[in-house]
Amino acid sequence: MADRAPATLDPQRIFEELARHEVDFVLVGGLAAQTHGNTRMTNDVDVIPEPDPGNLARLAAALRALDASVLNPGHEEIEIDAAMLPPTTIWQFATPHGDIDVLHDAPGAAPYAELRERALVIALDGTPVPVADRDDLIRMKLSRGRPIDRADVAALTDPEADR
Repeated sequence: MADRAPATLDPQRIFEELARHEVDFVLVGGLAAQTHGNTRMTNDVDVIPEPDPGNLARLAAALRALDASVLNPGHEEIEIDAAMLPPTTIWQFATPHGDIDVLHDAPGAAPYAELRERALVIALDGTPVPVADRDDLIRMKLSRGRPIDRADVAALTDPEADR
């Protein structure tokens, strides 16, 4: 799958499907950083789902409805279901609407209940999208420590940033 051309990101379509399946999640990563004022572009949707088995079953159904395929090396042929979701720290999926990363053990992330309680819920064309709180997002990005994450933190903490 290394030669796969990524689909153009259509987060609206992805969020609509997650909402249609009543998936409880928190948006993290680049799109969450954009919500808090960062202007960096991103090419995927990063979510942390509520780890309840029923929620993971709804997430798996939403991924199947989005015609998702697994990108994790060595797992490309696996069938998407709730049982396969929790054991791996991150599952990466490709869909015709863009890539989706499902994180279960994000460095620096608070327990899901705390993350969700502090989340900012925005409406994207009427679809509710819970977005990680700015401080939670900063903690996660500092924990990752990659150059792109450090740049995101700088943008999120710049007092001159337009929020």
